[in-house]
Amino acid sequence: MVALALLLLLGNPAAAFSPPRTVAPPAALPLLHSPDAHRGSFLRAAASDREYSNRVKITAESRAPLRQARIFFLYPATIAGASIGAYVSITRILAGMTVRTDLDPFADGRNLAIDIGVVGVAVWLFLRDLAAREALLKEIAVELGEVKPEAKADATAPTQAEDLDG
Repeated sequence: MVALALLLLLGNPAAAFSPPRTVAPPAALPLLHSPDAHRGSFLRAAASDREYSNRVKITAESRAPLRQARIFFLYPATIAGASIGAYVSITRILAGMTVRTDLDPFADGRNLAIDIGVVGVAVWLFLRDLAAREALLKEIAVELGEVKPEAKADATAPTQAEDLDG
């Protein structure tokens, strides 16, 4: 019985007497994820793959001083709070319709509608702020000469190869 307990605690006793396994160096191992996997995160979804210099980021922060605070604190906190409120409202509605008779499902339905509206507006403002931040960063990068301005397509200019035949 003691031998069985020691075997379970220590694992395979034959492994102590076997030669050590060779492990391939890290360079030979395949990558399980790309080095740029963080770029696909939710907060960077609206941003392009372009990284900006610190000078561009600081200039953007001086032009829109509270944008980062809104993006990283205000909107996520509002979305989380209203989501919790919506969850509570849903559970109160279900309880009022089935188990408890002292709860008013209609009042909780109004609360649920308000919570869903707050979540929707906060997500819309969050995505709008992300797009505005990216546009501001691009604008500042062009002003500082770090990026060439993008050529805008002229609506009257031919864009297809067939249109160039004359």
